[in-house]
Amino acid sequence: MKAKMILASFFVLVAVIAFSGILFADNASNAKQYMDYGNKYYSAKQYDNAIKYYQYSIKLNPTDSAYYALGLSYYYKSQKPEALNSFQNALKLNPNNAQAKKMVDYLAGNTGGNSQAQAYIAAGTKYLNAKQYDYAIKYYQASIKIQPTAQAYQYMGTAYYYKGDKDNAVNAFQKSLELNPDNPALKNMMAKLGTSTGTASNEPRISDQMGVHPLLLAAIFAGAIAALFLF
Repeated sequence: MKAKMILASFFVLVAVIAFSGILFADNASNAKQYMDYGNKYYSAKQYDNAIKYYQYSIKLNPTDSAYYALGLSYYYKSQKPEALNSFQNALKLNPNNAQAKKMVDYLAGNTGGNSQAQAYIAAGTKYLNAKQYDYAIKYYQASIKIQPTAQAYQYMGTAYYYKGDKDNAVNAFQKSLELNPDNPALKNMMAKLGTSTGTASNEPRISDQMGVHPLLLAAIFAGAIAALFLF
């Protein structure tokens, strides 16, 4: 009787292992299909769609190649913190990925040489997109404490702006311009806020004047700022 139970347990174990192998094979196959779709969109420069399919692939089967492709898509969308994070994940899975290492070195060096500061910016941006402005500001401040950059001050100013704290928004934007004076989009934003007194003017919000939703306008400004850091 005992021998039969052991034999039955053995067959159950074999079945479980075989079933797990089938699931893994299916996941790997589906992940590859998602990668192929992502590559097609990437080649067509449809980076939003490419990102979506690369993320599907990573969810099923995380690989350094998928993270690297994801990083490139973010990079060409001028979303540097997200790109850096993706390249770093690629290196975690495969420390010998020379291309990922090259991009990590480039992005870290191009933004002040401190990946931790960029990680804080990435975290802050997630909270900014979620409209959790207080948390976003804390992360931007943490980034600035490590490495003051025009990017961090710009995003922090945006968080203050949508929180309704125009004075601190203006202050952050001014510091961003001190570090990077060649920023037409931010200069325009400052003009609308009334920089002569350091406080916001009584004019309607820029989004009201342009007939654009505030979050869409924020994305436009963020994209313009990020583009200036691309080269």
